[in-house]
Amino acid sequence: MTRRTRTLRAAVVGAGLMGRWHARELTRLGHALVAVIDSSEKKARALAKEHDGAREFTTLSDALLNDSFDVVHICTPLDSHASLATQALEAGASVLVEKPLAADLATTQRLLDLASSKNLLLNPVHQFAFQQGVEQAGKNLPRLQGLLHVDFTACSAGAADQSDDEHERIALEILPHPLSLLARLLSSNNDDYEWKTLRMGKGEIRCLGAALGTAISLTISMHGRPTQNYIRLIGREGTIHADLFHGFGVTERGTVSKMRKILHPFTLSSATLLNAGHNLARRTIEQEQAYPGLRALMRAFYSALQGRKPPPLPPEQILFVARERDRLIKLLAGE
Repeated sequence: MTRRTRTLRAAVVGAGLMGRWHARELTRLGHALVAVIDSSEKKARALAKEHDGAREFTTLSDALLNDSFDVVHICTPLDSHASLATQALEAGASVLVEKPLAADLATTQRLLDLASSKNLLLNPVHQFAFQQGVEQAGKNLPRLQGLLHVDFTACSAGAADQSDDEHERIALEILPHPLSLLARLLSSNNDDYEWKTLRMGKGEIRCLGAALGTAISLTISMHGRPTQNYIRLIGREGTIHADLFHGFGVTERGTVSKMRKILHPFTLSSATLLNAGHNLARRTIEQEQAYPGLRALMRAFYSALQGRKPPPLPPEQILFVARERDRLIKLLAGE
């Protein structure tokens, strides 16, 4: 991997919502956005105008003919990820790509092999694992004295008023989130996991699994309300609640008594309110308006490019997420 300490030159492919957030965060980290690429020239120009020195292009190939980049951020639909990542890597740029990194395990492996052969970094945006609440959960896991249950729930309005097929597409693209958290929090590999799936219509996914004595429940709903995104870790000596929309967590002790049972709704609510308030204040000061964990992931990614830290997501974790996503998609399809 190239080791640099200078300001890195970045291109963002996709001038939609996530492209704007990537552009904002990489420049906040002190790096230079020098190109914005979007099939809509109007969108590319609008985002480029917000960043001094950025030029607009309608294709990545055109941008690569006119300039060189240290990093390419891919913030486009899934079906374009593989071709865009290949172009960027072949041109000598490291790549940060919105999840899922690729459509399947085989393509993910091919892209990682290509990056490795060129001594470049390729990482998907699994930002949940870099939230302060999740990092604290990882530190507090030993206090649970054995992890019994992991419950993940995401209710999203990301496909509101769209077709059933669009609900299904987005639900499947959410799958890497809980899988990346399992890779972060559980010390196991894909061979340890057993899965069963339930279907309640398109855009509604329920996966039940087990690994190393831990029961796992993954619920993804495009119709459930209110919108929410959280993970709960239940152990023998306590429970950890992590709010993934807002990026904070609460750890409860497992002490049992009559008084604790009576006070539990109040103590949990109080701890949640306190931690949520601290988290909101921190995010306000740091101007982290949305997508908690994204800035921390990008900081780690750029630090790895400059040789100061290891890659934020090692290949084995990336492959784990791709492999388990493939398995779950097949099970959901009845294969």
